[in-house]
Amino acid sequence: MKTMPSPDNLLAFDALARAGSFTAAADLLDCHKSLVSARVKELEREMGAALVLRTTRKVALTEAGERLRPHAARLRETMAQARMAVDETQQDMAGPLTISTTSSLAQYVLGPILGDLATLHPALQLSLQVDNRLQDPVADVLDFCLRSARSHAIHDDRLVARLAGYASENLYASPTYLARHPAIRQPSDLAAHRLLVTESEHQSGLKLSCGEQLLHQPISMLFYLNHYPLQTHLALAGHGITLLTDYTASQYLERGELVRVLPEWHCDYWPIYLVHPFRSPLARKYQAFIDFVLPRVAAALPENRAQIGSDGRANNTR
Repeated sequence: MKTMPSPDNLLAFDALARAGSFTAAADLLDCHKSLVSARVKELEREMGAALVLRTTRKVALTEAGERLRPHAARLRETMAQARMAVDETQQDMAGPLTISTTSSLAQYVLGPILGDLATLHPALQLSLQVDNRLQDPVADVLDFCLRSARSHAIHDDRLVARLAGYASENLYASPTYLARHPAIRQPSDLAAHRLLVTESEHQSGLKLSCGEQLLHQPISMLFYLNHYPLQTHLALAGHGITLLTDYTASQYLERGELVRVLPEWHCDYWPIYLVHPFRSPLARKYQAFIDFVLPRVAAALPENRAQIGSDGRANNTR
C-alpha cells in the first residue's frame, strides 16, 4: 500500500518548482532551506520517484516532477481558497446565530436585547430557543446559552462561561390582593395567605433570609403551578402572593402593579452566565454578540452590582 503524500511536503515541492532553488523556495515559505530540502526528500520517498535534479545553484524537475507539479499547484490554490473562506466567515456579520435561554429571561431580558441587535445587524439570522431545561451548547448545537446558575452546573471544560450579572427572587403581590387580605408583617403571617408556588416549594417551605437569619416558612393556603409567566399573570390579577425574579417584577413595581411583600426578607439569589462553546479565535459575529449582549443583560438585572450573599439554591430553573 503506497503512502499518501503529505500536504506540507507537496507545498514545499510546489515552492521549489516555482522558485527554482532551495534558497528561493525557503524565502517563499519563510523557513530554512534545510526544511525545504528535507520535505522534498520525504515527498520523493512517499511517491517512490525522483522529483528533482539537484545542482549547486538550481534544481530541475524530472519527468515525474513535471507531472506532479500541477497537482501541487492546485493543492496550494485550494488551501489558499480555504483560508479565504474561513477568513470571510471570521469577519462576516451575517449568517445564523442560535441562542437559548429560559422563558423568563427570554421575555424580560434577552428578547428585547436581541430585537435591538437584529436592527443593528440585519444580515444576522438570529434564532432564540426558549427552553427551561438545562441545554448543552455542544450537544444541542447552540452558539450561546444565557443560564441561571441555580440548581445546575453552568459549564465544563468544553465551555466558556461569562458572568452577566446577578438575579434575586422575592415575594410579590398586587396592591388589590394585599388590600383584601390580612397584613403581612412577619414570615409566619404568610400562613393565612394564598401562595402561587410550585409543589416542591410547598413541600420544602419558603426559604427566607434576613441578614444572618435563615428560616423555612411552611405554606398552608396555596395554588400549585409550575408555569412562571402564569404565576406573574395571576399575581397581577390579584389571585395571591408569588415568587418572582427582580428583573420580572421591576417593570410592574415601577407602574405600581405589584408590591414587594416582606421587603426585608429575601428568598433566593444567584449569578447568570452567558455560556458558549470554547472557540479561539472567535468569529467576528460571535465577539460582536458578546460585546453587545453582556452589558445590556447586566443593565437589565437589578442585582447586577450586588455581592454574593446566601449560597442557597432553588429546586428548579425558570
